[in-house]
Amino acid sequence: MLISNYERGRIVMFGNSDSICTGTFLIPGTTLLPVGVLAIAYFMSLVYLFLGISIIAEVFMAGIEKITSQT
Repeated sequence: MLISNYERGRIVMFGNSDSICTGTFLIPGTTLLPVGVLAIAYFMSLVYLFLGISIIAEVFMAGIEKITSQT
């Protein structure tokens, strides 16, 4: 068992290194980053998601306009 204490929390890992989750979606230790870095990362991810939604909505609206103009 490995315990690491930090100012904003602690990390406890049980077992050997084979049992630790190494997925790309779960990023261990992100709560240990400074608040400013987390705020910038969250803001940039929100901008990225909103841009993607707006592009998809624009494509759907173009399709709807084409369908409604024919009838």
